[in-house]
Formats: sequence, structure tokens, C-alpha cells
Amino acid sequence: MHIRPAAAGDAAAIIHIWHQGWHDAHGELVPAGILSYRRPGNFLAWWKEASERFFVAASGAEPIGFVSLKGCEVVKLYVSLGARGTGVAPDLISFAERTLAQDGTTEAELLCTAGNARAERFYVRQGWRLTETFDDALWTPAGVTRKFIVPTHRFRKRLIG
Repeated sequence: MHIRPAAAGDAAAIIHIWHQGWHDAHGELVPAGILSYRRPGNFLAWWKEASERFFVAASGAEPIGFVSLKGCEVVKLYVSLGARGTGVAPDLISFAERTLAQDGTTEAELLCTAGNARAERFYVRQGWRLTETFDDALWTPAGVTRKFIVPTHRFRKRLIG
């Protein structure tokens, strides 16, 4: 496995991993009305408007996970169903931390939907600390004015440059 910047040709694999992972992690935690905006096409639109940098963990040429970064934040981290439990997630979060540190970030942050117990435990094991919980609006496609609010955890981690 290696981690590299995402390329345009990775979009379909990223969308597949993201769609499946999002539903696995969040489907039971969010207001039911948001689910109509969580179809593969919506994830493609979300990908196209995203301003963060995406990196993929690949086995050969095939992405098996990804992480995205913006400023001091780890924005997204997802691993394909078949690669879960194989060390891909710890490799991706370590890569993200090193990249942010190289960019000059001294304290990184990430957001996690409250109740996503698997992710919460993972971040704590990786040395992240929960610093606050607040209500946050979920992403919706352009033109959708309805807001879907969920309790969200903010995790932080001090980075060594």
C-alpha cells in the first residue's frame, strides 16, 4: 500500500468508498431527510466542489481509502469495506498528521459526528483529544436551503514538526 495525491481518475473509487463509508458510519445518526442527499451523484457533486486536498491509499493502482486536508483540518478519512482493519486508517491519519506538520500546522483538528463510536475510539487511540461538542449543519447540494443539524465532536491533536 502507498499513499499519493488523488488524481481525477480516482474519483469513481473515492466516491464509492466515501458513499459506502458515510452510510456505514452516519446513516443511523443523522436526520432521515438528509439521506435523499446522500446518493452517489450527490457525493460526486460534493467531490467536485470540495476545496481540500485529497490523498488516496492505494493497493497497486486501486484506491482502498482516502484522506482529505484543508488548512489545519483532517476533513475526511474513509477506508473501503474490504480494507478495514488492515492498518490503512492508521496509515492515513499518520500521513495526514505528517503532511499538516510539514505545512506548518502545530495543532490539527477534525470533526466527527457524535455517536460515530468506531471513529471516536479510533481517533482517541491515535492520540486525538475531544475538545468540544457542538451542533453543525451537514453538507447539502447547491440550492438546498433546508439545514440538517447534528451534534458534532471536535478533536484536536498537537503535532510535532
